[in-house]
Amino acid sequence: MTAYVLLAAVAWAVATRGGTGPRDLALVLVLLALAVVTARARPPRHVSLGVTMVALLLWLLVAGPLRTGLTLEGVRVPLLVVGVVLTVLATRRLDHAEREVFLGGMVVLGCLHAVVALGELAVAVSQRLPYPARVDSLLGSSNGLAMLLVATSVLTVREIAHRGGRLPALALLVQGAAVIATGSRTAIALAAVLLVGYAASRPGWRPRAVATCGVLAGGAMVAWRFATEPPEPRPHLWREALARIADHPLMGAGPEPAEFSLSAADARATTHAHDELLQWGVEYGLVGVGLALLVLVLAVRTTRPYGQGDRWALLAATILLSAGLVDFTLRITALAVVAAALATLGLTDPPPPRAAAPPASRATSRDTRVRPA
Repeated sequence: MTAYVLLAAVAWAVATRGGTGPRDLALVLVLLALAVVTARARPPRHVSLGVTMVALLLWLLVAGPLRTGLTLEGVRVPLLVVGVVLTVLATRRLDHAEREVFLGGMVVLGCLHAVVALGELAVAVSQRLPYPARVDSLLGSSNGLAMLLVATSVLTVREIAHRGGRLPALALLVQGAAVIATGSRTAIALAAVLLVGYAASRPGWRPRAVATCGVLAGGAMVAWRFATEPPEPRPHLWREALARIADHPLMGAGPEPAEFSLSAADARATTHAHDELLQWGVEYGLVGVGLALLVLVLAVRTTRPYGQGDRWALLAATILLSAGLVDFTLRITALAVVAAALATLGLTDPPPPRAAAPPASRATSRDTRVRPA
């Protein structure tokens, strides 16, 4: 039951432009809370983690909506943190069968959105839409969709390694083609590295031939984007973000959107530094960044008694988390929830099965009272 509720939350978030609107964000949080209830999850008994988490939430509220006013952007990060906490609490209680359901559901979800993205590309080509009409399925972000598809492709390779068959291989090809269709240079480069490594570990010429074709197609897309777009704006954004942190080092400037200066006349305007750590520093200062990192370290330490978890899920989570260092994708509700769920599955083993209750003893009609002599 819990795995299906989690999948419903992810599916809704992905299908509603990432679940970033107020109604969709609220519905996703309600579904995650329902997943916690169905899993009968409880917070781990770690005083230091609990105290640090409360301190982080209080700091996000003080440096955010209590200072800049109650707006959606002011409460977005605190609500995302609450959503991540609910996701972790529910996911860590999934047993082995429910974990397989969730991971398999993520593969299906990735295939569906890959098909939608390829359909968008076909429509754009047939109508000769001008660039930059990049595909994003229903997520609302081409880069976010690409990183999500790379993560689900890793889970698809997991299915191939565990079960084999032609259907997972076909699903992998569809998702790989959709990654190239998004035009995300970061996702294409990362997928190329993973594809070459996977093909090198497999016997036969077919995996190597597929990897070669994929790398060539992805390289052509990356080269085309570099040739037709303005210079890469991220280094300029990162330098300006560091300057803003230097202006407000402790508390930050608050979460109210403030556009960064453009690195070129034809560059797109943005209010995000395209690096989540730098953006946290801009909005919540070094105190907020330090509390967030401390919570992350303490949360990872609580997983030690469980074991090593699922390495494929951990790799997929690492892909989504690393995307937050070069883009704003972790501000998308769907990707934040998926990254939290996959990281939990990758770092924890299923909980031990509950011990069966001892059978009730049959009542006897014999009177066991002690009778007087």
